[in-house]
Amino acid sequence: MKTRTNFIFILLMFGVMIVCADLIPSRSAPQQKYAGDLSLKQRQAIELSISTNATSSGFFSPGALPDKADFKTGEQVHVGTVMTNLANESVTVCAFSNPFYQNRLELLRDGHPVAYTKQIAEVVHQSDIDLCEFTRHSDIVELKPNLHVRVPSIELQEWYGVLMPGHYVLTLKRTFACCADGKLNSSNEISFDVTHANESGTSSEGSK
Repeated sequence: MKTRTNFIFILLMFGVMIVCADLIPSRSAPQQKYAGDLSLKQRQAIELSISTNATSSGFFSPGALPDKADFKTGEQVHVGTVMTNLANESVTVCAFSNPFYQNRLELLRDGHPVAYTKQIAEVVHQSDIDLCEFTRHSDIVELKPNLHVRVPSIELQEWYGVLMPGHYVLTLKRTFACCADGKLNSSNEISFDVTHANESGTSSEGSK
């Protein structure tokens, strides 16, 4: 009888251990608090690649977009963005919510910083102090290993107004969350030129 009682006790204790193990979060796979809440290691594994393109792009635009490095004054400068997860595990990211919440552009003209328009500077400032309001549903995607995901292009005129003639250098910093959270990845650095509309220039497509 005593042996049977001990056996039942051991089974009960084993069951309690299993339940407790299920309740303890796994350290090897931390849970995301929100879409894009990535660890430093996960963020470092995501490559952010930008280019100036001849046309705008949306989600999953098929094929490569034609690069363009020479523009005329008043011409739209489209900046394409591609995310690639170089890790072995998928992560959930906010691919698009509000471009002024997720992106921080750093643009130089002839070596000097170019400021955002007054309106955009205010929007960016407000988002940095926790404003996060959406007029559309955010696009959440699973970023699978080694797959390229293109997100909607950035239109530089929306941020800076009409670009004056000069040589420009651009870098993008971007969060993978829907709202500005201060956790930013940096892209590659690209360059392009803007000339007066009546000037003739030599095309240098794709020269970054």
